[in-house]
Amino acid sequence: MRTYYLKDVIYFSSKKAIPVTTDINEIGYIRKTISDTLEKDSVFSYISADEQDYFVLGMKQNGWKRLVLAEYQLCTESIQYDFKDKLGSNILYFCVVGNMDGQDILIEENWSGDLEIKVNKLRVAKIKIGTFSLKTTFQFEDTVEENSPIFALTILMYFMFKIYQEEAEWVEGLLDI
Repeated sequence: MRTYYLKDVIYFSSKKAIPVTTDINEIGYIRKTISDTLEKDSVFSYISADEQDYFVLGMKQNGWKRLVLAEYQLCTESIQYDFKDKLGSNILYFCVVGNMDGQDILIEENWSGDLEIKVNKLRVAKIKIGTFSLKTTFQFEDTVEENSPIFALTILMYFMFKIYQEEAEWVEGLLDI
């Protein structure tokens, strides 16, 4: 199992890049970005340190429907992959499903508040959310390559999870009124 780290920031702008690191190397960078087809302020890119691999993940523009069923899109230079909240589960916890190159993808929050990424029901990665240190840990099985779409999806989906958490708190606040 390989481990990567992301030192999160409190304020994240498009001018700032957050490095994805191992214990000794920077392997890529996360940036906030824009896209004509994706919702403003919910689009992030991952570029490898050698600038050979570039991925963009964001929420599709679908208005208020997004509060019930968010849809996501991962784009490479040549391919687009679509994902969406798993209807029903997404009300209780973060749960996203989709298909990538003929393989079923499931990203779901576990009881510890971490995210597990499964391909064809086999766990290939885990995101351990850093609550107090702002340091998030990504653990990948050796079968996941650094330049693969599933690697980029895992790294970038962390930011979709943060948006989900913010919106869930907002909805809970409305229900408390």
